Amino acid sequence: MLVYWITYALPALLALARLKTGRLGWFCLGSALTVIIGLRFRVGTDWANYVNLFYLPAGNSTLLEAITRRDPAFFLLNWLASHAGLGVWFVNLSVGAIFVSGLVYFVRRLPEPILAFTAAIPYAGIVVAMNYSRQAAAIGLLLFAFAHLCHRRFIKFSVFVVLASLFHQTAIVLLGLAAFVQTRNKFFSVITATALGGAAAAIVLAERIGSLWALYVVSDYSQKSDGAIPRVAMNFLPAAVFLLLQRRLALAPAEKTLWTAISVASVIAMGLVFIAPTAVDRAALYFTPIQFVVAAYVMQLFKSQDRTLGRLVIICVYGFVMFVWLTYASNASYWLPYRFWPLFEPGRLY
Repeated sequence: MLVYWITYALPALLALARLKTGRLGWFCLGSALTVIIGLRFRVGTDWANYVNLFYLPAGNSTLLEAITRRDPAFFLLNWLASHAGLGVWFVNLSVGAIFVSGLVYFVRRLPEPILAFTAAIPYAGIVVAMNYSRQAAAIGLLLFAFAHLCHRRFIKFSVFVVLASLFHQTAIVLLGLAAFVQTRNKFFSVITATALGGAAAAIVLAERIGSLWALYVVSDYSQKSDGAIPRVAMNFLPAAVFLLLQRRLALAPAEKTLWTAISVASVIAMGLVFIAPTAVDRAALYFTPIQFVVAAYVMQLFKSQDRTLGRLVIICVYGFVMFVWLTYASNASYWLPYRFWPLFEPGRLY
C-alpha cells in the first residue's frame, strides 16, 4: 500500500507547494508513474486474463493474424513482445507510457496541472491503468484527442480517436464529439454527434454489436460489476459541479462545449448504471477526464488567498477516495500488496 501512497503524495505535495514544474519535472513524474504501472507483477483483477487472452496467444500468431484481430494495436504490441522475447513487461510499460504521456499532455494545458495530475492518480492511474490495459491505452490517446479538440483541431482529434479505437474498439463512438464543438446550433449538434458516433460504431463494431449487447446488457455478466455505482459516481459528482458552475469558470467556448457534453453523458450514466452496471461502468471510463478538468478549474472559484485551502480540499477528497478503495473495496486484494517485477522471478507470470 505504501507504493500507492507515495505515488499519490508526491504530486499532491507539489500541488500544495505550487512549485513550478518544467519539462524535466514532468518527465520525472511521468516516468515514475509509467514504471509503477508497467513493472507491476500480478496486480489487478485482469492480470491473468490479459496473459491468457493476449500475450500467450500472440506467441503463436503470425504478424498478419496480429494486425487483423480485434483491437489490432494492442494485439500487435503483444505480438512484438512475445516474438522479441521482451515479455509481458514490455506490453505493460508501453501501455503505461501511452496513458501517462496522454495524461501529462492533457493536464499541462489546464490551469492547475499538478492538481489535475494528482486527481488522476487514485482511480485512473491505479485502478484503470493497472488493470484495464486496452482501455488505459485508449484513454491515454483520447486525452491527446480531447486536448486537440479544445483547440478545435478536428483532424488531429479524429486521428487520435481512431488510434484509440485500435486499442479498444469502443473508443470510436467518441468521434461524434467533434460535432458538438464544430457547430453552434445545440439541437443540430446533438443530432449530428449522435449520427456520427453511431455510424462510426456501426462500421467498426458491426460484427460485435450483437455479442456486446448480449454480454453487457442481457447476460448475467451485465449485472456483475462490483463497485460500478461508486465508480460512475466519481464522474457524476464533478460533472454535476461543472454543469452548475460552468458560467463562473473561464473556459474557451470549445472547452466549455466539450466538457458540457461529457458532463451530461456522466449524469445520464449515473441513471443507467442501475440498469446495466457492467456496460455503463466500462463506458464511463472514457468520461474520467471530467474529474481532472473540474479539479483544475474549480480553483477559479476560490479567492487567490484561499486557493491553498482549495487545493488541500481536493487532495484530501481524492486521498479519502483512495483510502476507502484500498481498505474496503471487495477487489482491493488484487492490488495488495503492490509487487514490483524485478523483485520476483522473471519467467513467472502467475
